[in-house]
Amino acid sequence: MISVERVTKVFNPGEVNEVTAIDGLSLDVPESQFLTIIGGNGSGKSTLLNLIAGTYFPTGGRITVSNQDLTRVPEYRRAGLIGRVFQDPLMGTSAGLSIEENFALADRRGGFRGLGPALDSRLRTRIRERLALLGLGLEDRMRAKVGLLSGGQRQAITILMAVFQRPTLLLLDEHTAALDPRASRKIMELTRTIVSEEKLTTMMITHNLSHALESGDRIVMMSRGTIVRDLEKNALESMKAKDLLDLFWDTQRREESVSESA
Repeated sequence: MISVERVTKVFNPGEVNEVTAIDGLSLDVPESQFLTIIGGNGSGKSTLLNLIAGTYFPTGGRITVSNQDLTRVPEYRRAGLIGRVFQDPLMGTSAGLSIEENFALADRRGGFRGLGPALDSRLRTRIRERLALLGLGLEDRMRAKVGLLSGGQRQAITILMAVFQRPTLLLLDEHTAALDPRASRKIMELTRTIVSEEKLTTMMITHNLSHALESGDRIVMMSRGTIVRDLEKNALESMKAKDLLDLFWDTQRREESVSESA
C-alpha cells in the first residue's frame, strides 16, 4: 500500500546549516494498517509525513501509494488520495466559512473547488449524518461559522472532513496535542472508531504513548531521521505505556552513545 524506499531529505544542502532530516529511510505500510510513529523532537517524524503528503520532495529515494509513484507529484495532486489532520485545529478548516461550506470543500478534494452547486440537498443530508455521529449537536448548526467552535469541535470536524471522500491514506500529525485532556480523549475515541469502521490505512504521529499503544496495530520509533524500532502487533499486546517509555529511553541512550563514540 504505502512504500517508502531509501528516502533521504536534506535541507539547505551544501550550506553551513545543512540538515539531514530523513536518512535513507525505508518503510512499508500494508493496506488497513494503523501505524503509529513515535520519537523525540527532531527525529524526522513530521518530515516523513510531509514527504508522503508532498509538502516536500525527497532529496533521494522513492515514495509510492497504491503502486502510484508520488515521489515528484505536487501536494495538490495527491489531495484525492491523502487525508490529513494537523496538530493545530485551526489548520484543517476555514474559520470564515460555515460547517457545511467546509464539508463542501472536503467533498471536492482533489477536484473543482466551487461552493455553490456543491451544496445540494443530497450533500447536506450526508453532512448532517456524519455530524450526528459526534453527538455534539453540530448537525443542527451546519450554517454556523467554524471560527465560532471550540478547538475540540473543530478538530472533530477536521477528521470527518479528512475522510469524507474516503482517502487511500490518512495522515495524523499529533492531532490531539493542542487539545485539553478531555477533548484529546474524545478525539482519539473518534479517530479509532472512524479508522476501524472505514478500514483506513493510517499513519499517526504522537507523543502520547498510551494513545500509541491503544490505537496502533504497529509502532515504529524514529531517531535521527531513520527507524530504530519496529514493533508489530504481537509485541505490543503485553506492553504497557511504561514499558514503551522504558524502551524509548533505552533506545535514546543507545543512539546518543553511538553518536558520541563516532
